[in-house]
Amino acid sequence: MIIAVEIRTSTKNDFGGIAGLIIHELGYSDQKPADIISRLRHLENSPNHTTLVATDGDNVVGFIGLCRTITYESGEFLWIQAFAVTEARQRQGIGKRLLAAAADFACQCNISLIKVNCAFHRTKTHQFYEANGFERKSYCFYKYV
Repeated sequence: MIIAVEIRTSTKNDFGGIAGLIIHELGYSDQKPADIISRLRHLENSPNHTTLVATDGDNVVGFIGLCRTITYESGEFLWIQAFAVTEARQRQGIGKRLLAAAADFACQCNISLIKVNCAFHRTKTHQFYEANGFERKSYCFYKYV
């Protein structure tokens, strides 16, 4: 039986579940849960970051990490920094609901643009974003110093 999913702002009680999603669903197996939880505590205190979770009861089955930021050329936008739904609950509309909640949050902040980066190998995720109204616009480059 599938329990109804609630979308809400995360709390400290959700951090372990979010860490599990980052490690197992996003593939960051080299990360330690305690380190992720420490970052989540830091982000929780940032006025520019918001983390929304999808829960069924006490279980976190998805999350989306959002950052309000501004660029020189396009003004303020909402950046999806992290986004995952547990594999067992994918294709049940949870990701779509999290994106809708992110769009609602953007509207509440008078922001009209949402951006997301997505790794080249995540082709199914690219299709998901495009099916939900996102357009491919650019490449993202990295350089560690």
